[in-house]
Amino acid sequence: MAFKLRSGNTPIFRKELRGGVKAEANNDGSIYIDSNIPAGSEEFKRTIRHEMKHMEDMESGKANYGENWVSWNGDVFFRKEIDGEMYIDGPAGRLPEGHKDHPWEAEAIQAENNTENDDEYGI
Repeated sequence: MAFKLRSGNTPIFRKELRGGVKAEANNDGSIYIDSNIPAGSEEFKRTIRHEMKHMEDMESGKANYGENWVSWNGDVFFRKEIDGEMYIDGPAGRLPEGHKDHPWEAEAIQAENNTENDDEYGI
């Protein structure tokens, strides 16, 4: 199931995500949201806001990613798998992927409660 949202009609796809991942912003301009998050719920809305912040950062060139790296403000940080878990050696040190102390995550977490774009996002 896809929802059309802001920013070039960003397609939102519901799918089963693993490892506690709630959502993913993709380089192709789409977003995946875990199918276990009820559509229209507050968690769903926060998740959309979070991922749309990542999308905006990627569209502006502030952020980007590849299979084994993340870039933030022009600096490249590498991913590493350690004991089956992915880590990023980022500006805040070696932290698990998705950790709140990575600066790209901190900004997306801050965006979760910003409702000013909800109409634009279609939520």
